[in-house]
Amino acid sequence: MVGYFEEFLLKRQANATNVFLVETYDPKRIHQFKQLILQSAHFRAHRKLFYDLQSKELIDFETGAPAQDFSSPTKSFFGVPESKEFLMQLLSLLRGRPTVLLISYLFERFAHTLNLNDFLVAASHDPMLYRLKSTIVVFTSDAGLFPQAVRRLVYTLSPPPSLPEERETVLRSIASELSQTLGRDLKLTIDADIISASSGLTLHDVETAALESFAANRDFRVEAFTQYKIKLLRVAGLEYVQPSRGFESVGGYEYLKSYIMNRVVKVLRNPDITSKYGLGIPRGILLYGPPGTGKTWFAKALAKEVGLPMVIIDPSTFLRGIVGETEARVKQITQIIESLAPVVVFIDEFDQLTLSRQAVMPTDSGVTRRMTNMLLSWLGNENRESFVVGATNTLSDVDSAFLRPGRLDEVIPVLYPDMRAREEILRVHTSIVRKVPMKDVDLRAIAERTWLWTGAELEKLVLEAATLAMLEGAEAVTQRHFEDAMVAIEVNTAEREQKLKNMIQELGKLENVNRSLLRSALNFFMQSEVSRVKGVIG
Repeated sequence: MVGYFEEFLLKRQANATNVFLVETYDPKRIHQFKQLILQSAHFRAHRKLFYDLQSKELIDFETGAPAQDFSSPTKSFFGVPESKEFLMQLLSLLRGRPTVLLISYLFERFAHTLNLNDFLVAASHDPMLYRLKSTIVVFTSDAGLFPQAVRRLVYTLSPPPSLPEERETVLRSIASELSQTLGRDLKLTIDADIISASSGLTLHDVETAALESFAANRDFRVEAFTQYKIKLLRVAGLEYVQPSRGFESVGGYEYLKSYIMNRVVKVLRNPDITSKYGLGIPRGILLYGPPGTGKTWFAKALAKEVGLPMVIIDPSTFLRGIVGETEARVKQITQIIESLAPVVVFIDEFDQLTLSRQAVMPTDSGVTRRMTNMLLSWLGNENRESFVVGATNTLSDVDSAFLRPGRLDEVIPVLYPDMRAREEILRVHTSIVRKVPMKDVDLRAIAERTWLWTGAELEKLVLEAATLAMLEGAEAVTQRHFEDAMVAIEVNTAEREQKLKNMIQELGKLENVNRSLLRSALNFFMQSEVSRVKGVIG
């Protein structure tokens, strides 16, 4: 028997409540629940009703016929959806004889849910329903759609998207049906790899992915299930990439590359080494630095060095992708990510998904807090196998709960590139990322003149200089082209000096910043900028 249904039976027999919420958006779960009710000896004498909030139909799902116990045709009550009169008649029905009522499917805050809330509160501890074991089960994508007054009186069940044995059953059922349809034994691949590849998917998604795989390959293929997951992530505003450039494409920042190579990359490549010293596997880092300093670029290079794919979460796209979705849907996204593990997860603008309580707008309906709690639960899960790299420009907006050990290991400073780093960044963007024909160009001289420029601005400088050379029809980019290009890019160094000073002070106050790394970063910066850092770095 399915685990969540066993939990349901236990709580029903213990009279915990008469009302249950089941968090799922999988239509096959609803069908499964009906079948389990029909097969259960506990509900053999019960009438079995199913009410669909969308179609407005009340049926006896044991016979498949419309319910007949109403004194008037049920449709007369549907002029006002879920009218109080209709719901009270349902309650009377549950009080009259043992009945199990399934209600599906609540996924938005409709105006009519006020009556439904009152109905569930009234039924939750009704003594007559207790005596008859009459039971109400509501399927919803998120129990958080109900007010606290309802949730504290009911019991919430949260089944996983799917279990291995359930996925195997679905796959074997599809294989059998396809074989019967085509009139021959297809001998489709259903092994441990396929069952593992389909993890994180709902039963409905497993069925869809399997049929797509068969249509394309005439077999069940691991890569087909992986591509299906990637498609689901894309719909939710996430991107799945295979990074192509490693640390050789990161100009400068030797202190950072060395630290991450030793502390993260080598350990993730050889995870068994940690057990010898009683250490755990690195779980994640937060890159903190000004905009344009290459945090995204660095994260991709890290993934390439480790040899892992990357899932990129852009908060603005991600949040737009799940509008109307709710916590259960977001949970599935994290479960899909974990099913793709080992994988690097990059969360840009980390502060936008992890807002501190002080930064949340007073008008927020609670969605932000539920999102925060869901992310905290995922990041803190001891079984999480993904490595998370966050990036932020505004550390003060991040909820401090995300910075505790067990979620992210530490905050990593990413300062403005020092002079040597700027020279190296210019070299990378003229000879590695792209091949720019140059003649008599002094990259060191350009680096000296670009104090507090970011990596993004240095790349823009290279592109502008190359554009000027192209417009002239020159054979190569010269020093003059770079000097002319610098005029077109304005940088407020005084403002950036203050930002740098504030950033260093903030890093110095944090507990989970490695002081040796911070000193190393500052030393690298000071050694090549001695004449400029006085007064900025004390």
